[in-house]
Amino acid sequence: MNKKYIIFNWKMNFTVSESIEFSNNIIKSLANLKNKNIEIIVCPTFMSLPYCYQILSSIVKLGAQNISHTDHEYGSYTGEISAKMISDYAEYVILGHSERRIFLNEGNSIINTKRLFSIKNNIKPIVCIGESIDIRNSGKHIHFLENQIKECIDSDYEDKIVAYEPVWAIGSGENCDLGKVEEISKLTKSILGNDTLFIYGGSVNKDNIHSYLSSSSIDGVLIGSASLDKNSIEEMLNIIDANS
Repeated sequence: MNKKYIIFNWKMNFTVSESIEFSNNIIKSLANLKNKNIEIIVCPTFMSLPYCYQILSSIVKLGAQNISHTDHEYGSYTGEISAKMISDYAEYVILGHSERRIFLNEGNSIINTKRLFSIKNNIKPIVCIGESIDIRNSGKHIHFLENQIKECIDSDYEDKIVAYEPVWAIGSGENCDLGKVEEISKLTKSILGNDTLFIYGGSVNKDNIHSYLSSSSIDGVLIGSASLDKNSIEEMLNIIDANS
């Protein structure tokens, strides 16, 4: 059985003290996971990343939620955090999340630039793609996603990770139908190669996580809201073990 990936994206949640408390509260559940084919990646805020690393790094991998697009490891870029600065703690980084594309106007070119900086610093980029409900309903979503894939990711790079997050499914409670997700997995791998890890994100929770992880076309899930609750995490991990 191929390894499956579970990525917890805590987004802009938890103060440092809260993240420390939460990490200590979930460490037992994470450590007790019996399924050894599961790789868990926790992505806290920049402020909390070093503290979560100290608590969780012996059990899970750590990731960042973003990096700067500026072409410098250090410099006069107030408020920016470079790939170099997170490289002591983060093995992964989420890039191009739809929330950043929408609210911060990040385009494919910027995301590709960040991807190259993460690779330069030995950090594995998790590149997000996804369409709005209007694009989906127009029938132009395949062309739209093709452009995102081709403009954000180099097919020659070995550790390719693509997270498909349809904008209309994120935080809405309306997860994407399995068949539609598998269609985008097929599209992604036809462009980038079958060695690409294809991750699904969008209202993943205890009710649907097994369905996604059981698909041979889906290599993992990116979880937002459901990763912010201790009981929710325990329930998802128990489901994974029960069906392993």
